[in-house]
This record gives sequence, C-alpha cells and structure tokens, in this order.
Amino acid sequence: MKIIKTNCIVLKKKEMKEADLLVTLFSKDYGKIMATAYGIRKSKKRNTVSLNPLNEIEITLFQKNNYYIIKDIEIIKNFKNILKNIGKLEISLYILDSIDKIYYMTEENGDFFDKLLEILNFIDALPYIKKGYKYYLVLSFLRRIMLENGIYDINEISLILKKDRKENIQKYKEILKISKNSSCITETQEKMENYTGFLKKIVIIFENFVNRNLQTEIKIKKFIMEEFYGN
Repeated sequence: MKIIKTNCIVLKKKEMKEADLLVTLFSKDYGKIMATAYGIRKSKKRNTVSLNPLNEIEITLFQKNNYYIIKDIEIIKNFKNILKNIGKLEISLYILDSIDKIYYMTEENGDFFDKLLEILNFIDALPYIKKGYKYYLVLSFLRRIMLENGIYDINEISLILKKDRKENIQKYKEILKISKNSSCITETQEKMENYTGFLKKIVIIFENFVNRNLQTEIKIKKFIMEEFYGN
C-alpha cells in the first residue's frame, strides 16, 4: 500500500461493525473516494467528529488500487455558521448529496473541488439567508453542475421553460439581471424574495433536467420538504 495525502470535503459517513466508519469523501486530487476508519469509534486518540459531513479536512490514507484506509485526519474548516442556520444547512446538505449521486468514484476534478469550497465558504459567510435567495443558490449550483458535465443547453432549457409558461423566460432573465447588477448581497436577497415561488419551480425544472441527462436522482424535496408541501 502507498500513502497519499489530500484535501477533502466529507460527503457522508456510515457506521460499520462495532467501531469502524465508512466515509465518502470528495477530494481535490482523487475525486470521490470511499475510505474506512478502522476502530475510530472506540479510539481515545481519534475523534469521529472530524469525519462529520461538511467538514473540510486534510486526510492521510493508505491506498491499494481503489481501496482506502484512513491513517490521519486534520480538520481545516467545519463551516460552523452553516451548522447554526437551518436554511444554510438544508441547501448545503442538498449540495453534498447531489455530488455524491452525480460523481463516480475516483473521477478527478480539482477545479470543481475548488468551486465546491467556494460555494460552501460563500454560504457560510452569509449574514442571513432569505427564502428566495436560498432557492437562487440551489439554482446556481444546478447550473454549475450542468456546465461542469457539458449538459447546459440554453436553447433546450428555454424550450422547457416556454412549454411550462411563456413568461418563464422573461422572469429567468430578470433573475439573472438581478444577480449581475445588484450592488450587494442584501439588495440581491431582497429582490430575489419577490421571485420565491418562481425560483422553486425553476429549481425543479433544472433538477429534472439534470436527473434525465445524467441518469441520477437528486431531490430537493428531501432537504427542504416543508417549503414544497407548505404554502
């Protein structure tokens, strides 16, 4: 086995046997990988909190082919402001779940790893998050996924929007204009609030587009359920 070191975002973890953890990681240098931390749940020296989802960590691994064993972990950032705010946490967990479902094992994508960190740092730094802006961030993430995977076809998307309602195209253009021209985050959030219902609808349209083209099954309703089944 060789020893490797890389930076990762923890996507999810699962308890195994009496003391082990199976962890899914999105790494800068090796793409999505699964690694086992043997005995960590009974160890006094190693903290299972370091492998919580959303943590940015530097990890040292024993590697043999596509099999990884965790040797050492160091927390770089735990995005504590996201953890304190339910709206931020909802969309962040949705982002992690989407990456887990969309990306294959060992599919290296250092540029997207940097983009993911940028997205999480941005969400973490927001002083607050309003409903409309929450869905705008999800929409922006889905658009990034589409661009990264070469499926963002504005002509096809325009046809889908028109098929639902003709005024959708105009509203979508208005949202893009607000994002581009607003002078600060506060102004952007206030203006996006007027488009909350529309943004919810467009998120579902984009999500269905991603699911169909990438043959996956991401579902925003799993993470912001009350927003869709409520008013």
